[in-house]
Amino acid sequence: MLGLIYKDLLTHRTQITAISIVMLFFLCWLIIAPVSSPDLNDLELGLVIMLCSICTMLSLGMFESGIFHNDELRKWQAYISSAPDGIKKQIGSKYLFNALMSCTVTLILTIFSGASASIIDKDITVFNIAVMQFLWLQLLIRSVETPFIIRFGSRYGDTIRMILVAVVTFSAIVYGLFGDISIFGSLADFFKWMGDFLKNDSAYVLRLIPVVTWILYYLSYRISCAVYLKGGDNYDK
Repeated sequence: MLGLIYKDLLTHRTQITAISIVMLFFLCWLIIAPVSSPDLNDLELGLVIMLCSICTMLSLGMFESGIFHNDELRKWQAYISSAPDGIKKQIGSKYLFNALMSCTVTLILTIFSGASASIIDKDITVFNIAVMQFLWLQLLIRSVETPFIIRFGSRYGDTIRMILVAVVTFSAIVYGLFGDISIFGSLADFFKWMGDFLKNDSAYVLRLIPVVTWILYYLSYRISCAVYLKGGDNYDK
């Protein structure tokens, strides 16, 4: 399995370099923002951290979704299937690779966010907790979409994913335009509520989320292993 992960590092080195450049851009903003504007308050710095984290995670998510593309060949599928536990190692290497990437990026974001806050001596504990939730959300999204990509190939799997994202986005826009959004209050009220929730009311929830996420991630891996051979119908020769 380690050999397969090393193969992915080599075959995706260009994409990894591109992701690293994107991440470096947003990490630089985490340092530039407090240096150039030392009068930022906790909320303003937190918004910068959230924006940089969301953009970084979205870029990483696009890369992780495409990690299967180079292996979508019937010859490779036949070869890896003939090896002892080949399918488990093939699928497991992808899941492990994506998990390591997500955890590493989250750790780097947390470190730079802490450095950003220390420059102007601000408390961003709540936003660091929120950044950690992005990790679990990232893994949860991979858990849902990966079996589709394995079963139908990147081309059709991405189409299904885009349809689902479009439906969710459209629903959110419609609700934002015509629904009752007064329950959310102002932006400051929302972040105050989020801070109270993360700090005081949800200790058990925050402990439960990682456990549930890893369980779902493992179940997704088992499903992907089960449907791997069926996905060959959508692969190139």
